[in-house]
Amino acid sequence: MQADVFSQWCASRRASNVRRGHRQLIVLSGEQRWAEALLSAAINGDDSVLLVAHDALAGFQPSGKAASLGIESDWVIIDGHRYSSVNHWLAAAGTLRGGGSLVLLTPPLADWPQAYALAMGEAGFAVEHSAFISRLTTLLPLQPAVCLIQQGSESAQVSHSTSLNGDKSQAWQAEVPSADQLSTVTAIVRAARGRSGRPLVIRADRGRGKTSALGMAAAELLCSGSQKVVISAARADMVEIAFRRAMEVLPGAVREGDKLVWQGAAREGDKLVWQGAALEYLTPADLLSASACDDFQAELVMVDEAAHLPLPVLETLLGRLPRLVFSTTVSGYEGTGRGFDIRFRRCLDQLRPQWRRQFLATPLRWADDDPLETTLNAIFLLGTADAAPDTVKGGLRVDSVSAATLVNDDLALAQVFQLLMEAHYQTTPQDLQYLLDLPSQLMIARIGTTIVGVCQALPEGGLADEQCERVSRGQRRIKGHLLAQALAQRSGQTQWLVAPSLRINRIAVSEGQRRRGIASALLRELLHNARGSGCAFLSSSFSCEPELLAFWLRQGFAAVHLASRRDISSGSYSLMVVRPLGDNLPHLDALREVLCDELLSCTELLRRDMPAPALAALLAALPVQGTEYDRQQQQRYVAGELPFEQAAVHLKRACIGATPSPSALVVERLYQSRDWLALAAAYRLTGRADCERQIKQYFAGVDTGDDQQE
Repeated sequence: MQADVFSQWCASRRASNVRRGHRQLIVLSGEQRWAEALLSAAINGDDSVLLVAHDALAGFQPSGKAASLGIESDWVIIDGHRYSSVNHWLAAAGTLRGGGSLVLLTPPLADWPQAYALAMGEAGFAVEHSAFISRLTTLLPLQPAVCLIQQGSESAQVSHSTSLNGDKSQAWQAEVPSADQLSTVTAIVRAARGRSGRPLVIRADRGRGKTSALGMAAAELLCSGSQKVVISAARADMVEIAFRRAMEVLPGAVREGDKLVWQGAAREGDKLVWQGAALEYLTPADLLSASACDDFQAELVMVDEAAHLPLPVLETLLGRLPRLVFSTTVSGYEGTGRGFDIRFRRCLDQLRPQWRRQFLATPLRWADDDPLETTLNAIFLLGTADAAPDTVKGGLRVDSVSAATLVNDDLALAQVFQLLMEAHYQTTPQDLQYLLDLPSQLMIARIGTTIVGVCQALPEGGLADEQCERVSRGQRRIKGHLLAQALAQRSGQTQWLVAPSLRINRIAVSEGQRRRGIASALLRELLHNARGSGCAFLSSSFSCEPELLAFWLRQGFAAVHLASRRDISSGSYSLMVVRPLGDNLPHLDALREVLCDELLSCTELLRRDMPAPALAALLAALPVQGTEYDRQQQQRYVAGELPFEQAAVHLKRACIGATPSPSALVVERLYQSRDWLALAAAYRLTGRADCERQIKQYFAGVDTGDDQQE
């Protein structure tokens, strides 16, 4: 196709698509210079263009991910000749307005999987053939209104083309703000001004203006007398659009902070100030710390993309804050809210049964029947698939499957990815590519023909000694090998990187099939395969919560390292666990002892705000530390022969490896140095004496490990 013909063809398509509110996907398959010439002819000088590429292309400069926040585009160009995150592809596509075109530049389709694998190699990934791209080459020609133009062809091949003569009788028009947004703003204001204890949960698909509505509501609250509204999200850039919308409404509002979010680099604690009132951003970790203080004040706290937070964190916020708004994207490139939707609803029903809900359905920039959204949902498996029913009949079967098997079975792939999205908020479209392209071991559990569980493990270690030495000294980082590197650096021992291992990255079971032993069956099969392949150990990392920790301990894993601070995005403390597969891990016990020493000496300094039930569960899971002398002093304290201050050091050691695990009150006093008055108030006791009675009662019945030491 000649450049002038392509230009005329694009203009005709665009006129029709603008009227419909439709966007389209154009695939230019061939040499990059040829594609650039076509684009240069078709793009008008006043068109808004967003380029996802490493280098300039067709006269346009690459745009960073931050550049796609809150803008609208007529063209989004993706350079598929080079590797880039598919999350960035989707973020950029979300800026396209009705009539816009998403243009994907590729080599000849037959060559693309191998060429993309080479491009991934340049980015540091060891990939021989991209199964993800192979799947794209199969699916793209089958999707609605995908325009495939191949170099040397005289015409565009439009799959399932919508007729240009079938225009709607009435032209589509964008409605901003939408009726959904306005009703959501009203609901948010009601949550702030109505009865307390009635949190609002907002759900939306991508592109519905959810975060904008948060900013609009914050501005309305500040205008009507609220002094402080707090907004929290995993990263500041995720709520940048809320700040922009608030500033549009509030004349004279200013941003405080050395670096402003809209310049691309936010700092924690960024504020918008208007006539003495403020909209303030806090990370989830900072929000947890601030809300624990008696002087914390905010008329409303809004948590955007709440699915990024573990349930215990959300429960803590529900218990502390009377007026809350939680929002989540049902399916998006930042992560999924599906698992959150299922599990958090149960939590709300129990703790705040009068909670309210709001849903935004109407797209802002395109029509409801937009073919590009349908295409992207199909390709990246973002459409809501049917979950496995609760009453699946048949025996459980666990198999190891390959990426090649999944790429040829789209139904199985959709079921697997659905499970991963339900189980973990961090599952994004990028993980679909990694699932198909990166080396991994994948276990699938089936009941009959229905997939009800999946476990994904990534190979780590197996590196040469010379590569590992600098890593263990903290002088170098290498791509991948996340836990193996962390263990090597923590211990100073290269063994963790030299020995081959598997890191369990995801384990997921369908909601209706949980607590039936499926996750354990998946791990047993993985363990069998790992032993057969010569792995030295399995590892994993997760939010340190009592229920999760208990599961991993039942599978034979040992806790080896606890993060020294909350994860900024999730607000939780991460715990690393290891299960040896033989006797060749001599440094494992040393790591566990180091963890015990850390908790004994540094908890008050580093983890004072860690939830006490989680810390208590971890203490009980570690090797016994108490000596015979410690036990004697413990008994003397219980008998009233020693004051608490003299017995405390012995009581702390007695908590480690103890049965039953220490109570939250015991942990908060001994390990986190919470003062007596605060303890008494928190546990509805009358004072220090009442608190000490509780502590003595625990230590009178505790087994501090005498049998284990004999």
